[in-house]
Amino acid sequence: MISDIRLTEKETNMSLIVKFYDVEHGSCTHVITPNGKHLLFDIGTKSSTSICRHLKNNYFGKSGKPDMLVITHPHIDHIADLENMYTYDIKPKCLWRDKRAFPLTILTSDRQAQISLKNCANRMSEEYSSAIVDLDNPEAPANNGGVGVTRFTPILEKSDYSDVNNFSCINVIEYGGFKVVITGDNPSAKLIDMLQQSAFKAKIAGATVLLAPHHGRDSDFCKEFVEAVNPSLTVFSDKPIQHETQAYSAQKYYNVTRGVTWNGSPRRVFTTRNDGTITFTFRDNNSWSIDISATEY
Repeated sequence: MISDIRLTEKETNMSLIVKFYDVEHGSCTHVITPNGKHLLFDIGTKSSTSICRHLKNNYFGKSGKPDMLVITHPHIDHIADLENMYTYDIKPKCLWRDKRAFPLTILTSDRQAQISLKNCANRMSEEYSSAIVDLDNPEAPANNGGVGVTRFTPILEKSDYSDVNNFSCINVIEYGGFKVVITGDNPSAKLIDMLQQSAFKAKIAGATVLLAPHHGRDSDFCKEFVEAVNPSLTVFSDKPIQHETQAYSAQKYYNVTRGVTWNGSPRRVFTTRNDGTITFTFRDNNSWSIDISATEY
């Protein structure tokens, strides 16, 4: 069923902003809370320019830093700009990663750039060794203007460790009745496993926006999961040229996404490939809006 998005000209101060950056075939989601906390979910980047440079110039200035970096899983395209967090001096104040995935293994087949990136990821994982104190936790609603952040990690067997995608966590962001579900490269079999947890299934239900698992790949489309999320919109974070494994999945997601009316037309699926950086603004007056930009990053 198509529903209208209520747009307002004047932004209120009490808004949650969620940006899905166009980072080609990777992922970087930027959450800005009502009181100005900056939460990053993955740090993928374009091949031609650094997302960290963009963040430094447009959000953090000389001394600012993101309050939190969440690495959904340490696959190369989800941590591609990690080294530039050091280069541009925007190391996060807090880090979340699945410690089971670290240290990353250096393979004989790895190129030099991959070795350097893995070493950087291992270095960062080691540097953040202290637990986050409640008063400093940017994901606590009391500290971030009322935004709820809930994270679910998969149950793994040792045999699952060989595929880093299996570590992908799922994050649920909630504010003012709106809900955004941020995934990693979750294999469909692991999504089915996670759906057996009643708390997980209840938390993801009725989402406003779903970031499609594994960039919307056909091979990891999980109808049961998307039906459980029941999103108003689905977002693909994918590269400019359509990946061969996404040939049919947009229609699959379209069929199980509720949809909205945007700019006078029905929409169910947005893609960074076609739409550029996609920004959602959720306001405390129960209105929300969508903006797209091919030039923001």
